Amino acid sequence: MVVVLLGVLHPKGYGLALALGGATPIGAALVLGAVALPTFYAVAVGAAVGIVLRHLQRVRWSPGVVLAPVPGARPLVLLVVVGVLVTLIAPMVFDGLPVLSPGGEGNRLMAGVLTKSNIAQIVYVILSVCVVVFLARSKSIGPEVVGIAAITTTTLSLWAWTHQVAGVPFPEGLFDNSPAFTFQNTFPGGAPRVRGILSEPAGLAASSLITIAYTASRLRSVQGLRRLLLLLALAAAVLLGCVSTSATFFVAGVALAAIALAVAASRFVLNGGSLSRSTTLIVCTAAIAALWLLPWSANFIGAIVDEKVGSNSYDDRSGSDAFSLTLLVDTLGLGTGLGSNRASSFAASLLSTVGIIGALLLATAIWVLVRDTWPVPLVRPVTWALIAQLLVKVISGPDLADTSGILWLSLGVLAHAATAARARAALAPDAPFLKTPTTRGSASDVA
Repeated sequence: MVVVLLGVLHPKGYGLALALGGATPIGAALVLGAVALPTFYAVAVGAAVGIVLRHLQRVRWSPGVVLAPVPGARPLVLLVVVGVLVTLIAPMVFDGLPVLSPGGEGNRLMAGVLTKSNIAQIVYVILSVCVVVFLARSKSIGPEVVGIAAITTTTLSLWAWTHQVAGVPFPEGLFDNSPAFTFQNTFPGGAPRVRGILSEPAGLAASSLITIAYTASRLRSVQGLRRLLLLLALAAAVLLGCVSTSATFFVAGVALAAIALAVAASRFVLNGGSLSRSTTLIVCTAAIAALWLLPWSANFIGAIVDEKVGSNSYDDRSGSDAFSLTLLVDTLGLGTGLGSNRASSFAASLLSTVGIIGALLLATAIWVLVRDTWPVPLVRPVTWALIAQLLVKVISGPDLADTSGILWLSLGVLAHAATAARARAALAPDAPFLKTPTTRGSASDVA
């Protein structure tokens, strides 16, 4: 309630409340029986109300004004429609089909029966799309919306870690109070594990990698104290990712680094760039250091992967993914419905619930927003945070209705930037696309 009130009264708008709501992914704002309302979606209700109030205000004061469509919104709205229809139809068409419940236990579709999970996931996806549209139509929204959510989670997790290792006072059970999650505090042998304010080390690894992706990209466009704070957040995220000892952090981190190197190399080649003396020195030094570091890194990551592959967790996760993909075949690509099945990875869970059509609609929305906003340096950190989020979700994040809100906050910020870019292009169609500087960085950053 305090966060919602802060968002309503804050000069920069309700985006701050949405960011703070997503900063506690394992926090519950309300618990009714077996249903726990995540803090992000409790705050997202305000975004849905805001959309309705804006519409009523426009109808009253500007009845003849027709707003341009929000980029990427149509595929997301269709995703909601497809998800709801599949959730209603699949139990009737595939009555008795075995599925996996959120707890990993076996269950079956039943004709005419909507479970609490079905209803909750439908509501969450609707609220998620409302967040995207609300942010896209907001007046002052920037990359800090995603940054506040990611960095606050990292800061609170660092605080929890200092409590674990040094006894620093920390309000246990305040930021991670949701009974809907199973908490992993120890290894199978009983040794303690680091999870921060997340439910498990893999969640901490995912959160840390998103913070790393955002802060590393954001550093170039800020100065002074803000840059120092970003550096501290980056260091904290690297530390937490390492102490989490989660294979997700290292595997997704390598994939993210490979994507970043590929993007940098392609931009350098396509733009015909040249290297300064300092950059050349850094590259040569890194190449020499790689002769010693790469073999060690390969052995280290290989050991982690081998240990994970040989564990019961890997067998359970891969088994649930394989089972979920068979559901896609059994339902003829239709899916079982929102909240009807829960795999261990995002791709398998998405395909098994909303089917091929739903997965393509989400992919289309993401592609449109990333394509339209990539030339805007100001929101590029959000794009990297989104890429990191998708990577960790493909590995170990199955939920479409992500309680951290990073996926939907990122799409909302990108939709806002794309809307502004199209408005500028409409006012000056002959001007170079997105030529207006939108960041405090150097001339090369805003070119």
